[in-house]
Amino acid sequence: MKIKKGDTVKILYGKDSGKQGTVVALDIKNRKVVVENMNLFKKHVKGDGRKKTSEILTITKPMDASKVMVVCNHCGKPTRIGIKRESDKIERVCKKCGKYIEVIEKKVEEKKEVKKVTKKKTTKVAEKKTVKTTKKKVTK
Repeated sequence: MKIKKGDTVKILYGKDSGKQGTVVALDIKNRKVVVENMNLFKKHVKGDGRKKTSEILTITKPMDASKVMVVCNHCGKPTRIGIKRESDKIERVCKKCGKYIEVIEKKVEEKKEVKKVTKKKTTKVAEKKTVKTTKKKVTK
């Protein structure tokens, strides 16, 4: 997914279509996006009469990532995101105006030499214990 936390997105489908909001959370595995103050639902919670009180909560539910489109910072239009990769930078590019939305620098990791320590396997020989069994004769 090319959408990240903090991006401004426009909702394309559903009851909030045409509205803009910022991305609060992502679920990359299920391709879900939570947008601030969008896709609100009411949840009725029943109290037990002792500690919990009955109330109606307003919850923001996640929506599918295909329902939103990233809004460019420069041109202000909803656009697709392109990625340009250079030697140590990854740049997110607006497909409409061609300007950079975000530049991500890769951290250069130094390769550390890993010393392999081999341990010799020692096997213990299980001591065999001899058990004497005696049969008893049953007489009637």
